[in-house]
Amino acid sequence: MKKSRAIIMSVVLALMSAIILITASVALFSDSVTVVNYLQAGTLDIGLARTQLSGYTADENGILQFSSNLERVDLTDAQTDDPDDTVFNLGAQSIPGTWQEATLEIENRGTVAFDYSVAFFFSEVPEEGSAAARLADKLLVTITDSKGEVLTEAGTTLTDIVAQGAVALGSISSPNAKYTFRLKIELPLEEGTWDDGAGATIMNAALAFNITVSATQKV
Repeated sequence: MKKSRAIIMSVVLALMSAIILITASVALFSDSVTVVNYLQAGTLDIGLARTQLSGYTADENGILQFSSNLERVDLTDAQTDDPDDTVFNLGAQSIPGTWQEATLEIENRGTVAFDYSVAFFFSEVPEEGSAAARLADKLLVTITDSKGEVLTEAGTTLTDIVAQGAVALGSISSPNAKYTFRLKIELPLEEGTWDDGAGATIMNAALAFNITVSATQKV
C-alpha cells in the first residue's frame, strides 16, 4: 500500500511539474512588444535677398555718382531674364571708377543644415581677344563672408572667379537662421583701363554674367 501511494505521489508531482512547465512555456511565447516607428523627411530650402546696394555708377553725363539703396529685393526665385532680379545694377554706361557692393542675405527656410557657396559664370563666354574678354580681365571681384573675411585675393578678376568656380561661404544649421555676405564688382580707375596703348580697348564692350548661390546638405 505504501509503495502504491509513493508511486501515485510521484505521478502527481510529475504531472504538476509538467503543468508548471507548460504554463511557463505558454506565457513565454505569448509575450509581445510593439514598437511604432515614424519617419518624416527633412526639407532643404533657402531664401536669398539683396538688402543693400551701394557704390559709384555713371549718370547720363558720364559722371560718377555715389548711391546707396536699402530696398530689399527678394532673389529667391530670380530669373536671369528679369532686369529686377539682379545682384548688381551697373547701368548701360560703366566707366573706370565704377563699382558696386551688394549685401546679400541667405536664410534657412527648411529643417536641414547646409553649406552654401557662390559662383560667377558668363551668360555667353566672350571670344578670346575680344573687347568683352578684355573687360572681363579688368573687372575686379571681391567676396566677403558673413564674418567679414575677404575670401578672394587682391586683384581677382571676373575671368579669374569664373574659372575658379564655386567659392565656399559657410554653413547654416538652425532653421530660420539668416546670414549676410557681400559681393563687390569694380572697374578700377587707373592708367591703362580704357586702352593698353596698343589699340586694345574695352570701349563699347558688352559683357553679361550671372551669379549662382547654392546650398548643399551639410554632412
